[in-house]
Amino acid sequence: MKAALWLSAWMGLSVVPSTAPAVGREPPETAPLPGGAATPGPRKAPGTEPQTALKALEMSRAAVKAAPDDARRREAEVRLKDAETHYQAARYADALHKADEAWALLNPPQPSNFTVEVDHDGGTTTVTHRQGPPVTVEAQHATRVLAKGESVRVQQGTVLPEPPGAPQLAQPADKARLTLKPSSGAGGLLGPVTLAWAAVAGATRYEVEVVSEAVEGGAAPAPVRSVVAARQWTLPALPAGRYRWTVTAVSPEQGRSLPSQTRRFELAAESLELNVKVKDGWQK
Repeated sequence: MKAALWLSAWMGLSVVPSTAPAVGREPPETAPLPGGAATPGPRKAPGTEPQTALKALEMSRAAVKAAPDDARRREAEVRLKDAETHYQAARYADALHKADEAWALLNPPQPSNFTVEVDHDGGTTTVTHRQGPPVTVEAQHATRVLAKGESVRVQQGTVLPEPPGAPQLAQPADKARLTLKPSSGAGGLLGPVTLAWAAVAGATRYEVEVVSEAVEGGAAPAPVRSVVAARQWTLPALPAGRYRWTVTAVSPEQGRSLPSQTRRFELAAESLELNVKVKDGWQK
C-alpha cells in the first residue's frame, strides 16, 4: 500500500481493499495501516438483511468489473445478474448466495498494492480510487465499493450518501422485435438501434451493457458496453438475434446504482420481396 493513503479519523472514514475476503466467509485478520489504524474487513451481518445482500452485490459487481473479459467473467456475470434479479424481488438470501457464487468463480488474488487519494475541502472529504483492485470505503458504518477511477464525497458527521436510483428504461419496449435492413458494407449486420432511458438525479454518466442471448449450442459473443453522459445510446450494427440490456447510473457523489431492470429485444432482417416475370404478367 502506498504512503499516499491517508485515513480521515476525524470522521471515521477508512479505505481498504475489497477483493480479499468473499462475502459470507470469515475475513482474514486485519493488518495495520499507516498511523496504527486497522483495516476493518467486511462485516457479516446476522441473518440475510437487505444491507448484507446489497454489500455482497456491490463487492461481486466490482470484482466482475475488474476481471479480464474471458469465459470465467462471463459466467460470473450470469450469476451476478441472477443475484440482482433476486435482490429486486426482495429474495435477499438467494441474492447473497448468487453474489457469493460470482465472487468465488472469479476468486481474485489477494491485492498487495492500491492507491487512493483523499482530499479535504472544509467539511467535505473526497476519496478517489486511482490504481489497483476495487476498494471499500466505510464511514459511519456505511460502505461503498469503488472501482478504479471512481470517487465518493462524504460530509463531516454524515454517512455515505445513498446510491442513485436504478435507471428506468424507455425504449425499445421489452421483448420488442425490430425488423431492419442490413447495413450496407457491414456484412449483413443490422442497425441502427437506439436505447433510451430516463434521467437519474445526481448521475453524470450511464454504463450500458448489451448481452447476446446465444442460440443453444452456440458460443455467446462478448457483451457490448459503453459509458455515455446522455440518456440514450445508438448501438453499433449487430447480427440478427436476441439481446438483453441494462443501464447503471453513476454519480460522482453517490457512487453507482443497481442496474436497471433487464429488457430484451430481437433483431431480424427485413425479408426481400422478389417479383418474377411469367407469361401472363408479374408474380410476387
